[in-house]
Amino acid sequence: MKKWKVGFVGVGGIAKYAHMPGWKNLQGAEVVAVSDVREDVAKAFAKDFGIKNVFTDYNKMLEMDELEIIDICAPNMIHYPAAMAGFKAGKHVLSEKPLTVTPKHVQDMIDASKKAKKKLCSIQNHRFRAEAQVLKKMIDKGECGEIYYARAHALRRRLLPVAPTFIKKSLSGGGPCLDIGVHALDLTYWLMGHPKVRSVSGVALTKLAKREDIHGDWGEWDRKAYDVEDFAAGYVKFANGASLTLECSFLLNTKENEVFSAQVFGTEAGAYLPWGSPPEIYTEKNRTFMVKQLVGLPQVATHSEEIRLFLEAVDKNKEVPVPPEQTLEVIKILDGVYRSSKSGREVRFTK
Repeated sequence: MKKWKVGFVGVGGIAKYAHMPGWKNLQGAEVVAVSDVREDVAKAFAKDFGIKNVFTDYNKMLEMDELEIIDICAPNMIHYPAAMAGFKAGKHVLSEKPLTVTPKHVQDMIDASKKAKKKLCSIQNHRFRAEAQVLKKMIDKGECGEIYYARAHALRRRLLPVAPTFIKKSLSGGGPCLDIGVHALDLTYWLMGHPKVRSVSGVALTKLAKREDIHGDWGEWDRKAYDVEDFAAGYVKFANGASLTLECSFLLNTKENEVFSAQVFGTEAGAYLPWGSPPEIYTEKNRTFMVKQLVGLPQVATHSEEIRLFLEAVDKNKEVPVPPEQTLEVIKILDGVYRSSKSGREVRFTK
């Protein structure tokens, strides 16, 4: 494998603590440039990791001929323009979730990647947990039979991220639906076998985040600036007859501090994949209900694993680990929740 040259668009916490370790562990990659509108942050990041080239404008960084891959870790609303600029400049694109915030923009990115003959992939790292990989193989081999219903949960009681990049729509595009809901939804949707979306009904509400008497375990936030939902829920129907419910929140009056899980229900068994405890399979044999628990699975640095597989796809011209066509269906669902909530009607998709 040759040594591919990588540049970062945005160097906040996710870049420093999740993406950069992944690239540093690969002999076939070298991060040669970073860009961030915060010059002091960009310079500090570059100093920490021995990176020579620092920019405050990613368009200037993209003029580097040696640069071949960009890794986008900027706020959500930057993902689309940065990716499109990347393809125009002839770069491969890896982006943090959500890939972008509307189905049209995802399709534009797919079309641009094909035109440029470059790879496009979204970070959906929960797919690469060891327990998720094992469970997916079991489901694909028929362990659960026909999957006809699923649940995706990303629920927090008082865990609202306080930075402007999470609470201002102009930067984030949305609240928990796009921040954490996308993780639970993508994981569940992938376990189901990624069927085509046909319709979405949903609500996106701001019920607690504007209140002064509501606290956050991660600190205070600017309530006047807060203009995204703090709770969202959706009901999805797929072309194959299956359906799914999604629930996500930053602030919810519930018992648990945080619930992150994917559940699928099939004709032969159901499967439960939580965060922080072993996955389980529920079935019946000889008219007796059985619970199987999957234990002894290794811990995986999931961002690093997806980055490794993405680089392999680039180097060997293989399919990326999270095909953007699957990401398009996930964004259809999230966008459908917002549109349905605004209109009060079901959103239908014909393609």
